Amino acid sequence: MFKYMKGYRGERELVHKLSGLGFMVVRTPRSGRIGLASPDIIAAKVGRLIVIECKSRKSGFTVPAEQLDELREWKTKAGAKAYIGCKVSRRGWFFLRLDDVVKNKGNVGKKFLEEKSITIEKLAAD
Repeated sequence: MFKYMKGYRGERELVHKLSGLGFMVVRTPRSGRIGLASPDIIAAKVGRLIVIECKSRKSGFTVPAEQLDELREWKTKAGAKAYIGCKVSRRGWFFLRLDDVVKNKGNVGKKFLEEKSITIEKLAAD
């Protein structure tokens, strides 16, 4: 339950940050459990569509292939820009473009995050 609450709080925080940047935002709770391609967060602003799979971690992790495939589906079918959003304890949010994560076989480590991530401001303007 604690792990779920940690993720919920992080997603909720990100929804409010994106809203503050002028996006219309929807959090899709329990997104992986409905049998459809549904990212954690869907955000839209003046014809732009962004989808984000969120992760809150202290160390490296691997994004499951099915989650990468679901983001790819949003990118292909809806024209969305797809990201992995990583909330790092005491450092805040970092965003990775889907293509970069796919090229790295879903693996996200500290060095990869430092080299490839963008800020929320860059994501909003990307």
